[in-house]
Amino acid sequence: MTSIISHKLEQLKNQLKNGNEKALYTFLHEIKSNHTPLIELCPIDNQYKLITYIWLGDQNTENVYVFGSFPGWDLSVNQLQRLLQTDIWYVTFRTDKSFISTYYFSVNDVFENDWIKRSEQYEIDQFNRNTFGEGTNKASVLNIGMEVQYSSRFPSKDYPSGKIETYSFYSSILNNTRKIHIYTPHDYSHTSHLQELLIVFDGNSFINDLSITKTLNYLIYGKEIPSCIAVAIDPVD
Repeated sequence: MTSIISHKLEQLKNQLKNGNEKALYTFLHEIKSNHTPLIELCPIDNQYKLITYIWLGDQNTENVYVFGSFPGWDLSVNQLQRLLQTDIWYVTFRTDKSFISTYYFSVNDVFENDWIKRSEQYEIDQFNRNTFGEGTNKASVLNIGMEVQYSSRFPSKDYPSGKIETYSFYSSILNNTRKIHIYTPHDYSHTSHLQELLIVFDGNSFINDLSITKTLNYLIYGKEIPSCIAVAIDPVD
């Protein structure tokens, strides 16, 4: 468990220890207004930022974890701590990177290494309006220093277009069926060389929210990435 702590949470902890119970309500109002995770400059080295994930639990909350491309998927470091005797659970990480990450909370987690069961009870951040995906595939989004200007990324000119085909795939090992979307580049049938392979999950969001056909068409046309086949795998309903 990391020993780093947010400056704001350190202040709140000290105020509560000194009997200032109103500080808790002030803090909750602040995170509801300004959203989470908390992002602060590291007081030791301002090249780093402190990223603090917060979950507001209740009397039935026994543990909380956070998972995503940041902060990762390590059970040993991704568990939140309870702030004194409050219902606030938190964990702080340090980074000097710029990135966009999706993440999830797992509350009252007893799944150990069963990631399929764990994923079935993921919850989004209560205080973060930025999300990606829909329905049970929705994830919270954390943006650290990245500008997204998607509409202006691609010129309006036409360029060769690949295609997407959708298949239904049954796994006898997992005993479930899911949709698989396969993108092939425009010259796929005319090439004899091996193609690069890109595999992604949350397939429907990948296809629709990221307009992946347009994205890959442009990147391949501009030689920013090699010609590739993309396999986008839907989660199980």
